Amino acid sequence: MNSIIKSDTKDQCYICGRWGQTEEHHMIHGTAGRKKAEKYGLKVHLCHNCHMELHDKGKYDRALQYIAQKNFEKNFGHEEWMKVFGKNYFLEDEGK
Repeated sequence: MNSIIKSDTKDQCYICGRWGQTEEHHMIHGTAGRKKAEKYGLKVHLCHNCHMELHDKGKYDRALQYIAQKNFEKNFGHEEWMKVFGKNYFLEDEGK
């Protein structure tokens, strides 16, 4: 399945906007999360630099998880998100 993130394009980094070669990133990760992200199209294309910043330092990770949940819920609703993923990324940012 392609990404359900409307502004994602294969040749442009979703984070920095750089055009060129990109790598696919699953916005929800871990073994089970990656499979579900694939199934529901919760992935974006990142340049190598942004992808490494994300995996090495966790930079952008929470923001992308928030965007994944927001877009999923537009299509399927909050109850379905919780049933499938079991974690509310909206609440994690409250109180910070």
